[in-house]
Amino acid sequence: MNLLCELIDFVKDCSNCEDLFESLVSCSKDCNFDAVVFDMLIKGYVRKGMVKEGMRTFTNVLEVGYLPSVITCNCLLNGLLRLNFIDQCWLVYEEMGRVGIRPNSYTFNILTNVFCKDGNVDKVNEFLERMEEEGFDPDLVTYNTLISSYCRKERLNDAFYLYRIMYRRGVVPDLVSYTALMNGLCKEGRVREAHQLFHRMVHRGLNPDIVSYNTLISGYCKEGRMQESKYLVHEMIGNGISPDSFTCRVLVEGYRKQGRLVSALNLVVELRRFGVSISSGIYDFLIVSLCREDRPFAAKNILGRISQDGYVPKPDIYNELIKTFCRCNNVADALLVKAEMVRKRIKVNLVAYRALICSSCRIGKTHEAESLMAKMLKSDILPDPHICRVLIQCYCDQMDIDKAESMLSFFAKKFRIFDTESYNVLVSTYTESGDMEKLMELQDRMMKLGFAPNSLTCKYVIHGLLKAKRLYKQKLLGS
Repeated sequence: MNLLCELIDFVKDCSNCEDLFESLVSCSKDCNFDAVVFDMLIKGYVRKGMVKEGMRTFTNVLEVGYLPSVITCNCLLNGLLRLNFIDQCWLVYEEMGRVGIRPNSYTFNILTNVFCKDGNVDKVNEFLERMEEEGFDPDLVTYNTLISSYCRKERLNDAFYLYRIMYRRGVVPDLVSYTALMNGLCKEGRVREAHQLFHRMVHRGLNPDIVSYNTLISGYCKEGRMQESKYLVHEMIGNGISPDSFTCRVLVEGYRKQGRLVSALNLVVELRRFGVSISSGIYDFLIVSLCREDRPFAAKNILGRISQDGYVPKPDIYNELIKTFCRCNNVADALLVKAEMVRKRIKVNLVAYRALICSSCRIGKTHEAESLMAKMLKSDILPDPHICRVLIQCYCDQMDIDKAESMLSFFAKKFRIFDTESYNVLVSTYTESGDMEKLMELQDRMMKLGFAPNSLTCKYVIHGLLKAKRLYKQKLLGS
């Protein structure tokens, strides 16, 4: 086999080499070797991931009169199934019947998986009958494959029909059978029935595993029945099964959906006392959830506590904290988080800088906003139109029109950001003064830079002209 695999690699890399199958057929005329060589060639192709070549060799072997073994056919079927070559799987099976290669139970188990992937589970009974005609009774693997497929396709009645048939035919359902059925019931919201099936499984002498417990816990969490979920967690720990990351995740998410993040935090503390390892993903989820509920101080408190236990937060966690502090108008605390990131050499991203600059502008601290943008540029992070917009609006609110125009020109020249909204804010500020001469000069300067007025710009200009006209009339009347 190893020699043939080396030959396959050699022929694959050699563009001028003859076909390996043809070479072996030529050799077979001069030396007396049997079909085992061709069997090994087909298996070698499959092992090397060259399943199409294996299929072609299978066809060629039949044409020259050799019969591959059923083991070789099974190997080829497995390779085709892995690549979802469903039609070719049935072709191989038909060819086996045509030339007289008798399938075994493993063949039918592979074909059961083919059935499930093909989605044509309506012909299952016909297929099972054909198995029996061939002298093979469906085994546990066959039934479990079919039950799982029916459950995935939400055909629970058919799945339970097979479950009952298993007992009649002397095939005892195992943990996989029960877990698949429980999962199907939970997906339909029939968690109580799933739990009853769980008890029936235990009563029949099967010990539930982590997957069985997780199936029920997940089902209860989706229904918001957190008390039952927590009871199951205590039960599994009592049975010597430690909750895994999936268990923790569904529980924490369940509490979060009910707005009970404190309960989720208490659960994590309780699980840690039981010696359960909490993954960093759970901590990330809790911190982000607290941030999204605008509770940055609680999030920072958790971050500080778990960091002492070796938890290393991702940069996104720090950036989320900064964003939340800024959203809650706690710029000073956001800057402390940023300082911690700089100290730990963690890069602050654009979202965090944007939040800091926006918050600084919101409270009128334009100098701090400029300083933050300078640090952002020094970190090779380019600003976006939103930052431009906020800065221009802030300068205009402070009636620092020259600074606003200078900043708008800077964004256009340096970063090719031509933000029409920022431009319109500046135009609107000019129109309030009613000085149309200055407004027209601004228009000329901005158009030379590449700004194009839109309908809102025109509206502001018309408003400015009308205001200038009113001011002029008032001036005449006054004189």
